[in-house]
Amino acid sequence: MEVNHEVSWRAEHAIGGNTCALQALREHIIYPHVYSREAQKLGLVWPRGLLLHGPPGTGKTILVHAVARECGAHMTLISPYLLPGAYAGESEKFLREAFSEAYNHVSSGKPSVIFIDEIDVICSPRESRREQESRVLAQLLLLMDGQKKSPSNSFSHVAIVATTNRVHAIDPALRRSGRFDAEVEITTPTEEERLQILKLYTKDLNLDPSVSLNSVAASCNGYVGADLEALCREACTSARRRHQIKADGDITNILMDDWKYARSVVGPSITRGVTVEVPKVSWDDIGGLKDLKRRLQQAVEWPIKHSEAFTRLGISPIRGVLLHGPPGCSKTTLAKAAAHAAEAAFFSLSGADMFSMYVGEGEALIRSIFQRARLAAPSIVFFDEADVVASKRSGGANSRSNTTVGERLLSTLLTEMDGLEQAKGILVLAATNRPHAIDAALMRPGRFDMVLYVPPPDQEGREEILQVHTHGMKLGEDVDLKSLAAATELFTGAELAGLCVEAGMVALREDISATAVFNRHFLAARNSLRPALTDSLLEEYASFTKKQPSR
Repeated sequence: MEVNHEVSWRAEHAIGGNTCALQALREHIIYPHVYSREAQKLGLVWPRGLLLHGPPGTGKTILVHAVARECGAHMTLISPYLLPGAYAGESEKFLREAFSEAYNHVSSGKPSVIFIDEIDVICSPRESRREQESRVLAQLLLLMDGQKKSPSNSFSHVAIVATTNRVHAIDPALRRSGRFDAEVEITTPTEEERLQILKLYTKDLNLDPSVSLNSVAASCNGYVGADLEALCREACTSARRRHQIKADGDITNILMDDWKYARSVVGPSITRGVTVEVPKVSWDDIGGLKDLKRRLQQAVEWPIKHSEAFTRLGISPIRGVLLHGPPGCSKTTLAKAAAHAAEAAFFSLSGADMFSMYVGEGEALIRSIFQRARLAAPSIVFFDEADVVASKRSGGANSRSNTTVGERLLSTLLTEMDGLEQAKGILVLAATNRPHAIDAALMRPGRFDMVLYVPPPDQEGREEILQVHTHGMKLGEDVDLKSLAAATELFTGAELAGLCVEAGMVALREDISATAVFNRHFLAARNSLRPALTDSLLEEYASFTKKQPSR
């Protein structure tokens, strides 16, 4: 039901997207004022509190202020930075006065709002607080319960709205019915919502006709409203650097190149601290492995770039891919190339990242990674050295009472991967040199759906790899990379890269003023190096795939 009252300004003029949150705020702040008579006739009791939660920068505080401005509501602000705490009882007194102020404005004929910002700081669980802080929480609970005794025609005009980035850090007593009756999660905006936000922030900017805000919005997966505001600001800064400010203060049009530069500077804040900068690695930069690259492209790129095709045919995309093979065969590089080609947010973790001196930190990190991946989707979660976090469980008689760190990490990983059934645009990639050490529970369909063996390169692949690693070298006319590729059987990609470096060093040892690397230098380097792989080791690495059921 739409609010039938005249407003010259609406919240949508200040913030884009967040339709559900705006509706919930209007129902809590505006509806009790506009429909007070109807509520009395029906005996309707309006909800007492609304809790908005979500990542930082998604616009929770702006939403509350925008809806309050829309209806001309009086706002009473409570935040941890306003609470006095020098003397015992001061904070409790501040809360009582804030609630009293809100009630006093009921008679003004306008809605009255009590807005508690960052409520998790004020009202964290009581067992984790000092005595004085517990009294503040107890006072707030008492004030919220005291509303039940207020006359319905009075209380119907007072709304309590709170915001938090850490919904689970709030004392459970506040989240029961009768206090914060409703909770609305504000997540990262969709592509359409990002476009709305960009239009708001660029309405006064001088955009070049070639600029496509649709393209900018599509390329900003995981960006929240604050990130998009910073992106617009950085695009303006880039334009100012390129052009002189005109006499009237206007600047030359903002070009698409300015947006590209801004994106290289401003990333999604939701991914900070856990992502790595994905190198500009393309499929062509990886020599050989043509069939493997094609299968990985289909598993990673297609579900993200052609999701509508999967939906149309009723195909469930692959949720997990395990890359295994000898060290130095480009498993990690393949994962990064896949993420770059798919233009997905890339979350990278190694086994060493998840082992901590504090109990539970590794599990919390895994949960945090998957939560951020959901918010930043489409995204790829990459586990390097997966055998460390997903090693086989002992299963002994005392395993339940002596659960190891690795078993707890594995249990958390299994739970999070199972939770991806309801998520879209998230893929788990893992790489390992020891696939036999990985727990069998991860190898069933629905977890690692695809297992790909990354072998050492064949002769054609070795030649391509040598071409890649000698691209910046000045080679002598007698250098024959094809013959060199034939003479480097069992060499991995990493060893071939080392061979090229060693050939250059041989040339410098021969003559420090050398200007080119000749065939003799490559042959000398080849004779000084031996591949780590043997035929028997290669058979052992390849045997894991042969034992896996065909998928």
